[in-house]
Amino acid sequence: MFWDSVVAGLKVLTYWETYVAGLEYLAIFFIPMIAVGMVMQKNESAAGIAGCLSMLLMPVLQVAALAVMILTIAPIIFGFAEDAAWSFPWQLITMAPGAFFKLVGVLVVAAIVLAFIPILGQLQSLQTLVLGGIALMFVLGILDSIHPGVVKGRIDFIPDFWFSVGLIVIGGILSWVGMMVAAIIVTAIDMAEEGLGQLIMFPIAAILGFIPVFMYGAWLGAQVRGGF
Repeated sequence: MFWDSVVAGLKVLTYWETYVAGLEYLAIFFIPMIAVGMVMQKNESAAGIAGCLSMLLMPVLQVAALAVMILTIAPIIFGFAEDAAWSFPWQLITMAPGAFFKLVGVLVVAAIVLAFIPILGQLQSLQTLVLGGIALMFVLGILDSIHPGVVKGRIDFIPDFWFSVGLIVIGGILSWVGMMVAAIIVTAIDMAEEGLGQLIMFPIAAILGFIPVFMYGAWLGAQVRGGF
């Protein structure tokens, strides 16, 4: 099932919705930070306060952006559908804000805890896998509450040790290889059209970092569907 999860996880990269969701992720994360930076440049007296605010906002914005992205493309990640659920995260925020902010709170705490774990805290693929995995578990819980019976039987949310190691290692390697290939392509594009390459690189880089999450989500989806 491991290699099936790898293949299914990589298949998520073939959907254009995944990259648009990546842009959405970047917009939620970076636009507020850019606004804070502009305030710091224009008003030196407020620079200190804005700097402290940005330090507090950064992890919250990052996990909020991650949550929105995962909620949006969860149907594709799980293999339930070939279309993203564009309105789902916003419906959740407006109709059940408590549930969404609870998810964000859990993700923030998890990110802080991971950051303090020696060695493991430095593995970006592990952090992404854990945070994305929590978001995917949350999505399954929401789906089951909205449509009882969707999740049939017992779902193993935590894979065995070697499966987990494989997700982290293979996912990390694939992310790195993808980044190298993307960097080469972007460099070529930049040579033809200055600035365009960097614009393309941002969503690609964001998406490739989620490869371990896509693989884990494919594994969860296979359990719900009863197989690949």
